[in-house]
Amino acid sequence: MNQLKKNTRTLIAVGLLSLVSSAIRAQLNLPEPSPSTTIHQKIGFTDVTLRYSRPGVKGRIIFGGLVPFGKLWRTGASDATIITFSDSMRVAGTWVPKGAYSLFTIPEHQHWTVILNTFVEGHGTEGYSEKNDLLRLRVRPEPSTRFYESFTIEVQDLTRNNGSIYLHWANTSLAIPLESTADGRITAEILDRINVKKEERPGLYYQAALYYFDNEKDTKQALSWATKAVQLKPAFNYLHLQAKLLARNGEYKAAVVAAKQSAEMAKAEKIIDYVIINNQFIAEWEKKQ
Repeated sequence: MNQLKKNTRTLIAVGLLSLVSSAIRAQLNLPEPSPSTTIHQKIGFTDVTLRYSRPGVKGRIIFGGLVPFGKLWRTGASDATIITFSDSMRVAGTWVPKGAYSLFTIPEHQHWTVILNTFVEGHGTEGYSEKNDLLRLRVRPEPSTRFYESFTIEVQDLTRNNGSIYLHWANTSLAIPLESTADGRITAEILDRINVKKEERPGLYYQAALYYFDNEKDTKQALSWATKAVQLKPAFNYLHLQAKLLARNGEYKAAVVAAKQSAEMAKAEKIIDYVIINNQFIAEWEKKQ
């Protein structure tokens, strides 16, 4: 009798294992419902990396529904969203040391709170503690230019020194401005090579003047460098920059002279684009003399 019970239990156990095994084999290999992704972008000399998951709208109300107003959100799905800076950066005006941070948000109707937190091992909001917040800032959401079915983070508005992180989902977008240390490093190199090492290179003076012109830095200093470049090596592009800097300083008569010289040299070298733009500037500046 005991042997019969043992045999019965063995058969039941084998049957259960068989059912479990069949259930496992029957499971489909499906894609992630919120696919994970990593994006890399260089801003200035700094590498910015974002690792996050991308939930979909799937016909749901997102903000104020799936993502409640006034509550901490992982800013994605699955694990916490992680942002990494290879160098220190200014985030919406506040310097943040290089390193990895979790990116959380608290959506509201009129503004969002954006949070950088030093705890980066959490799943979702698990393990989050306000004491680990490095930065909190308020950002105003805007209607997106199109509908985003999948939650999307992108880095746009790139210049030599700046960029912006954009958060998009459904009909809502949010921009977080970033500023790298590139400007300080470039300016320091310019001043070191010109003022300390005393390099007499026309290309260096031209690049320094062009960098200051493009970034609206000290115009008089930029004009001095552009003039030095022209003295060392008269060239149509050097003269063109000198003309623009003279005009920016209000010296329109001298600007016209430099622009005419630039146009003549460009015409001789068959660089028609410079001929056209110089003539346009000449017509504009002659009215201001």
